[in-house]
Amino acid sequence: MFFNMPKVLVVSGEPSGDVFAGGLISSLKKLDASVNLDIYAMGGKNCSEAGAELIADIKELSVMGFTEVLLKLKTIKKVLNSLSKWIKLNKPDAVILVDFPSFNFKIAKLANKLKIPVIYFIPPKIWASRYGRINFIKKYIKFVITIFPFEQEIYKKEGVESYYFGNPLYVLNKKDAYGHNTHVKSSVLSEDGETDLEAEKADCKKLPNPNLNGKYPIISFLPGSRKTELKYHSQRIIDSILRIKSAYKDAFFIFPFRKEIDFSYFKNVIESNAAIKNDMYLFTDSIGFALSSSDLIITASGTASLEACFYGKPVIIFYYLNYLTYILAKILVRVKYAGLINILAGDLIVPELIESEFTPQNVFKEADKFLKDEEYRKNALNKRAAVVSALDAGVNPFDAAAGLIYDKMIRYA
Repeated sequence: MFFNMPKVLVVSGEPSGDVFAGGLISSLKKLDASVNLDIYAMGGKNCSEAGAELIADIKELSVMGFTEVLLKLKTIKKVLNSLSKWIKLNKPDAVILVDFPSFNFKIAKLANKLKIPVIYFIPPKIWASRYGRINFIKKYIKFVITIFPFEQEIYKKEGVESYYFGNPLYVLNKKDAYGHNTHVKSSVLSEDGETDLEAEKADCKKLPNPNLNGKYPIISFLPGSRKTELKYHSQRIIDSILRIKSAYKDAFFIFPFRKEIDFSYFKNVIESNAAIKNDMYLFTDSIGFALSSSDLIITASGTASLEACFYGKPVIIFYYLNYLTYILAKILVRVKYAGLINILAGDLIVPELIESEFTPQNVFKEADKFLKDEEYRKNALNKRAAVVSALDAGVNPFDAAAGLIYDKMIRYA
């Protein structure tokens, strides 16, 4: 029995991890009214709004790729030292790690040394690269909670206690009758900052829609969330837009970014290009409304590419890396495909344009097929629907994960 409120530390390291961590924290907070969990986090806006006290912010840690990480080592080390000092001083009753393995492995090792149990929610994708990390997980992690069905089997075969409650991203994107996310609040950017539900429903009607203003096609571009991604993708996206616009005169483009993402670099590149007119595009933080209103979604590989597949719209996946990072990735990565949906399917059911294949000509070629060939479009969507449905385990994965963690690591600790 606790004489003081039990303390839990949740550690995430990038925007997508912050979304998942925030969902888990919300579920932990509502578990047991008789015990007020004291939850701390390294995270961002989602963790904070869910009720955790932020002890480190992830804003400066969101990097992708081997060479990009090297440039951030000083900042990463500073945050790691600060968080380590907090753990030693406060000794939480449990540590929950969310993705971000290179950083979180160091936290796990420290927690283990202090005899603090460690749970991994969204463990490393050892099936994609660096399978040897399984040995670290066996030694330092009490149990893992996976977000893909095949992951649980991999960990089980290796003797790691593992659980699967469905994919949390799938739950986060369930819609109501308005296309509004039932779990995550988002709204179209507005000068007055209004974010209530009625305002969101009104804004939904303002979004470009072929049934409302004759624009066709409406295409959402998701350029990525990291600064390095925006840097490498921006010009290729502009060139792709101009190529599409040359064939589809009424094409309209939406750039959805979550509020916590700093997309100023990308926005400046778009706005400073004389060929991109103001009436050709819209920036919004209403992800659900933007994707629901689109005829086609063109997205960077990553979490967003899986999220895009939940909207019943055709999707094209792209990615461009620093050349050295790309070469290293080719050596280390064990999977055939870049997009999560294709990895889950074990087949190329969503087109991928990676590295040298990410050209304006190829983007247009794939987009044109979806926009002109109805049979091609239907077949692609049908294949994808079967894969997406497997991500629903019939329960809320956040609630189920929170209940498991609470019962195993907190209630009876």
